[in-house]
Amino acid sequence: MVEAGSHKPVRRAPSRVAAAIAVTAVVSAMLLTAEAFAESGGVGAPGGTPAPTAPTTVPAGSMIFPVSGPHTIGQGFGAGRSGGRHHEGQDIMAACGTPLVAVSRAKVKFVSRQSLAGNYVVIRNKKLHQDYMYAHLATRAPVSKGQIVQPGQQIGIVGQTGDATACHLHFELWLGKWYRGGHPVNPMPYLQTYSGY
Repeated sequence: MVEAGSHKPVRRAPSRVAAAIAVTAVVSAMLLTAEAFAESGGVGAPGGTPAPTAPTTVPAGSMIFPVSGPHTIGQGFGAGRSGGRHHEGQDIMAACGTPLVAVSRAKVKFVSRQSLAGNYVVIRNKKLHQDYMYAHLATRAPVSKGQIVQPGQQIGIVGQTGDATACHLHFELWLGKWYRGGHPVNPMPYLQTYSGY
C-alpha cells in the first residue's frame, strides 16, 4: 500500500503482532491487580472499597502514623482511670475496619488478647529502644511473634474489643521494653511527627 502523495510503502503491523501486544497489556493489568490484592492481604475494606495500601517504598528511618485512614484524636496520655490508674497511651478514633500499620521497622513481640486491651499487638524497634502497643484490634493481629514488619505494613484493623466503648486504636509508646523494665511516655509529640498524621 502507498500513501497518497508519497511513493513510500506504508508498513502495517501483522495482525499476530497486534494481537500479542493486546494480550500482553491485558495480562500485565491482571498481574498488577493480583499483586495489589495480595499486598492488601486479599481483603477489601468494609463496603467493598479497596483497602488503602502502604507505600511500596518508605524512606529508611521513616515513621508512619499507625492508623491508615481518616481519624481523630481522642483521650490522651495521663487521663485518670478508676482505681487510681492513668491512661498510658493515646486514643485514635477511627471507623472499625480501618487498617492499622507498623509505625517503623520492628519485630513483633506479642500478639494476644486481654480483658481490658482486647486483641493487641506489641512491636519493638530495637534500634530506637521503643515498643509500640496497639490495643482494641477487631481481630487477632495477622502477624506472628518474631516476625519483622516494615513501616506502613498492615498489622491489624481498628476494632472495639476489650474495655472500649467506641471503635478506636489505643496506642502506647514505651521507652525500653513494654512492661519489662521500660516505661510509657506520651506518644502524642511522636505521633505528630509521623508521616500520615
